[in-house]
Amino acid sequence: MAYEAALSLAEQRLAQIPVQKVCEMCRVRYENGDYIIPWLNRETTLSSADTTHKILFLHYLTANGSKNETGKLIAYREFAPALFYEPNFYKRAVNPLVNCFGNHPEKLVETGAAFGGKTAGMGDASVTINVLPCLPLTFIIWEGSEEFPPGGNILFDKNAKTWLAAEDLAVLAGAAVYDLINMHKKGS
Repeated sequence: MAYEAALSLAEQRLAQIPVQKVCEMCRVRYENGDYIIPWLNRETTLSSADTTHKILFLHYLTANGSKNETGKLIAYREFAPALFYEPNFYKRAVNPLVNCFGNHPEKLVETGAAFGGKTAGMGDASVTINVLPCLPLTFIIWEGSEEFPPGGNILFDKNAKTWLAAEDLAVLAGAAVYDLINMHKKGS
């Protein structure tokens, strides 16, 4: 029920914004009655997205956020009210990232490159990927050892808060991580 209400509300908001304005502010295209959205540097259409992605895309398309990246990376907890959602962020995004790539950090960089990602120079392996045109995420892995388990994090450009609410950012990171994991599994 909650997804349906969120989807309906976001669709109504999008319908009130001129298509040209949406395309300019979000760096997307509109063709044949559908928005074409670069997701992880690959084009997808709004109409073909599953419910989770569609809600994220609609929130992004209606946000009127900052097109200029700040270059300042911040942790999820720095978004208000992210502390409330932080356990879900780790459960949905960071933990699956670490479980997949923690023992083979080099695979994160290889997989990220398939999505147009660039090495970020942090941790034992890291990659920055434009998850959406104005929303880069930096995925970081610290390899495990006999003494310490693997670790990881996902950092956001400070401008992310102009695009999505903290809850949406957690969902965004999780969706991106699962797409990275699926790509990694296809390549294995």
